[in-house]
Amino acid sequence: MILKEILLPDNNTKKCNLGNISYTGVIFENHPDRYIHTLMSKIKDAIIGREVKFDIEKLDLSELTDFQRIVLEKQFEIPHGKVTSYKELAKMIEKPRSARPTANVLASNPFPIIIPCHRTVLATWEVGGYAGIKNNYYKKFLLTNEGVKISDDIVDESCRYVYNK
Repeated sequence: MILKEILLPDNNTKKCNLGNISYTGVIFENHPDRYIHTLMSKIKDAIIGREVKFDIEKLDLSELTDFQRIVLEKQFEIPHGKVTSYKELAKMIEKPRSARPTANVLASNPFPIIIPCHRTVLATWEVGGYAGIKNNYYKKFLLTNEGVKISDDIVDESCRYVYNK
């Protein structure tokens, strides 16, 4: 099975807005098969801070541009409990001047949690927004559960993942 997209709950209503589905022909299942059930359990484990290994090969990246795919594949490599910045991520994909486009890709990440876009923050190491919204409640929740130290909205140096070529 190949996964096309994951929807997170709306920040205000705490419910998924099915109108946000980007793909036609998406099947909404009341009784998911074993793979989806297992994936849902792994996502729940990741949300509560457990280190979980996901399989990027099960994600359909075919409708993304090359740039989007490269950003998401590199983001997938950011380790549990570590945080990088959009600027550092741009360096990692060898496009050091593309921090803003990199941030835009992560803001529209079709696979949040699996591709851990919450592990990328502003160049100042401030937490910043999450899933395209300014409020960082979910992002801080996820990072804190992973053991990332945050003080006054700034990620502690011990938790920073920087590019060393």
